[in-house]
Amino acid sequence: MKYCSKCQMKVQNQLNNCPLCGQSLESVEFEIERDYPEQFAKKRRFSIRKFIIFLAMVIISFSFISGIFQDFQWNWVFIITAATLYVTISAILGSRVKRNIGPNILTQVIGISALSIIIDYFLGYSGWSLDIIFPLDLMAGTTIITVMILLNPKRFTDLVIYQLMFGLMGIVILAMIYFQVIIFRQIAIIGSYYTIITCVGLFFFADRQMIHELKKKFHY
Repeated sequence: MKYCSKCQMKVQNQLNNCPLCGQSLESVEFEIERDYPEQFAKKRRFSIRKFIIFLAMVIISFSFISGIFQDFQWNWVFIITAATLYVTISAILGSRVKRNIGPNILTQVIGISALSIIIDYFLGYSGWSLDIIFPLDLMAGTTIITVMILLNPKRFTDLVIYQLMFGLMGIVILAMIYFQVIIFRQIAIIGSYYTIITCVGLFFFADRQMIHELKKKFHY
């Protein structure tokens, strides 16, 4: 870089004379100030999501290899696969949906119920998955949503939709009882009644403003 002592100006091209006054330029060294900061290589973060997926692939592939090359019952292979997929999906969705816990609760209720049905089926299906696990799972999800709404009524419009879904599941349980899909009825009836009556109660005791906000949310 060159410098004109008369004009006190820095010149960065190959000129020998100052373009303003014509005086000879002096060759000097200056620190070049950058308009933008230097780009540093981005630090690679450890991806927990990729690790979970890779771990699931290892477990599932190992269970299938064990089933092929060893005397391993295939029923357990499918049970391990289903359980691994459930845990993997739950972990991934749980990491993505943090602020609104409603989708997580709904996913857990459906996932645990589906997993129990799969396990029950591969173990010879005795009906415990639908007779016991499904109603209890539904009651747990309903209770969590209800408590969250009671503790923070402002979240009524965000969470009540999941309570409605649980109420519909309670009606599905009643239909299963009617068509004798569910044999052990006591727990199923209690779970269905609890879910439906809780859903109705939330709307019955809800503030008018909450109902109005819910209607606005659904453009009704």
